[in-house]
Amino acid sequence: MSATPLPSPALHAAVDWLVRHEAETMSAADHQAFARWLQQDAQHQAAWERVRAALAEPLTAVRHLQAHTQGLHAQAAMQALVRTRRRRVLRGALALGGLGVATALVADRLAPLGELMADWRTGTGERREFMLADGTSVLLDARSAVDVHDAAGVTVLQLRAGALIATCAVAGASPLQIHTRDGVALLDAGRMMGRLYADRTEMVALDQGLTLRPRESAQTLLHAGEGARFTAHRLQALGGHAVQRAAWQQGMLAVDDWPLADVAQALQAYFSGYIRVAPAVAELRVFGIFRLDVDALLTTLSQMLPLQIQRWGPLIRIGEKV
Repeated sequence: MSATPLPSPALHAAVDWLVRHEAETMSAADHQAFARWLQQDAQHQAAWERVRAALAEPLTAVRHLQAHTQGLHAQAAMQALVRTRRRRVLRGALALGGLGVATALVADRLAPLGELMADWRTGTGERREFMLADGTSVLLDARSAVDVHDAAGVTVLQLRAGALIATCAVAGASPLQIHTRDGVALLDAGRMMGRLYADRTEMVALDQGLTLRPRESAQTLLHAGEGARFTAHRLQALGGHAVQRAAWQQGMLAVDDWPLADVAQALQAYFSGYIRVAPAVAELRVFGIFRLDVDALLTTLSQMLPLQIQRWGPLIRIGEKV
């Protein structure tokens, strides 16, 4: 029988507590806070047990190697996690229940499991270019997925996850359509970038105009260099240099007054582990242009902001500096 689904906040909090336990940085007050969290809700205890079970094998490997080697435990833990998750996915453990949602949260870091049926997709840390028959190119960022279909002679890209940059070499009779759950973008010629977030879509006209049609809001024309974030009901212009949001095509991350939580989400696409941002620091503002190197970027962030980075193998927690 399948395990009972648990709410994501409880699972995220359980991962957060596990990182802190394994890093051995918890004070007496932290241990008391953890005990209170467990007692607050039966779902907290269930989430804690599932997360511990999902990570039992790789963390055992970490502890063993930490006792016998120097500086290798993170790499070994990642390798153990990859082996464990792939075996379980191949055996169908995710589908049949077992460790349930907690295992899925971890396994999904190796590859976007929910997008395996997409026409085009990329894995963690992978960027890839695809070509349409008319010469249009579509570059996918890491952990992105797109479906492609023809609707009465009009090419339609359905962005299911992540980000893309579409380039129309020649203006056609009908504009290229880029759909998300929030609306549609129409590209007659030139280049555009689109990114799908959990709560919104962002689109940028990189060098020519781009028409946006939110599902339940008025149509808007973006001029070259302009960008917008929108939901089905609301559209808002992007501030700063919107075109810099496409810097990932050169392996860079350009951040102009982003909340730390969005920076972490961008890093997640390039990291096969799990990054947890504590709520207390999630809204800290970040500025800068960085290489998409997870370790280097986290080090830089810890120097720029009052942050404490805790890492245990494939788990990273970003919290307040104490």
